[in-house]
Amino acid sequence: MNKKEVSEIRRRLTLENSGADCIRGCYISEKREIISQFELPLATFPDDERERYLGIFKKVLSGGIGKNLINVDFTTKQVTDGEEQKLLYQLREGISGSCEALRGFYEKAVPSIPGDEKCVMLLLHENYDIPSKYNGEDDGDDSKEIFRFIICAVCPVKEKDSGLCYEFDSKQFRTKAKEQTVCPPEFGFMYPRFDNRCSNIYGSLYYSRSASGKNAFTDAVFASELPMAAEEQKDTFGDVLRGSVADQCSFELVQTVRDHISDVVETYKKDKFADEPPTITKTELCDLLRGSGITEDHITAFAEDYDESFGKGAALTPENLMDLKKLEFKNDSITVKIDPERPDLVEVKVIDGVKYIVIRIEDGVECNGIDIKIK
Repeated sequence: MNKKEVSEIRRRLTLENSGADCIRGCYISEKREIISQFELPLATFPDDERERYLGIFKKVLSGGIGKNLINVDFTTKQVTDGEEQKLLYQLREGISGSCEALRGFYEKAVPSIPGDEKCVMLLLHENYDIPSKYNGEDDGDDSKEIFRFIICAVCPVKEKDSGLCYEFDSKQFRTKAKEQTVCPPEFGFMYPRFDNRCSNIYGSLYYSRSASGKNAFTDAVFASELPMAAEEQKDTFGDVLRGSVADQCSFELVQTVRDHISDVVETYKKDKFADEPPTITKTELCDLLRGSGITEDHITAFAEDYDESFGKGAALTPENLMDLKKLEFKNDSITVKIDPERPDLVEVKVIDGVKYIVIRIEDGVECNGIDIKIK
């Protein structure tokens, strides 16, 4: 799915548009045992409560494609011989009443949930009468097909002490019991995918709040290979660049790579007609290194390390390669943070054989909150 397709489904999860008939779920202990199961007739709930539940499922469709949202594909073997895709397909057919597929899903998924705190698993069943034309506002008159899908959200449950609370009836402050509060989902998924504005029963969309990748839950639900997690991609890319370029890995080179990645991301954000998220390829990065004066032997080493780390022909998500929101210099003794929009203030120099990071000062300077004068 791309960002427009995700946005179209998110628009369904409102009081005005939702066709959800029920929510099924279970409350899960720290030991990953089901404490209770429930079925919620969503249509009978007050508007504010329905909105809270729908807001949880909207969170599962939030974040960046390739970062928080990962397109998962089932292999041909899984479709013909496996049980993961078949189980999700059966869940899609209906989760109300007595549902063997739901029990089977709980048996597979609940024990695999990461973490050691109580949580709740919620499943929403939704029907979307897809209009033949869609512009985000006018659904049109002609129906293309009915897209039936489920969204699963796994939310931590935090115990909060309410302390002293005012009671209007008694006009006194009294101690309230601890409350169990459902927090935003840590991960979840939508099945099937909504590709090219049609149902794709051979794929699912996985959500991770922390942009983490493969874990026990994804193994149990999908049993499919997932791309490397966003944070792991960043660390791996840094290792590949630093290790292959070696002594030529200068501040100027890192800044050149960072500028290129930033340009790719900004161009995508400004392009209102762009559907697919941007990617960066090995060839593109090698050309960038070559244009920065890196020697061919280092470029060859980079290409080999890239293939070994990410896979041959892998196209990477730009925002996963570097943190574009900060510019930071760090070693064991110091940490210096610079406005990421002002790299021009920084120079790296060797003066009389000593290495320096030189930062040009334009405005007033504080040291531990105290204005200082630089003479």
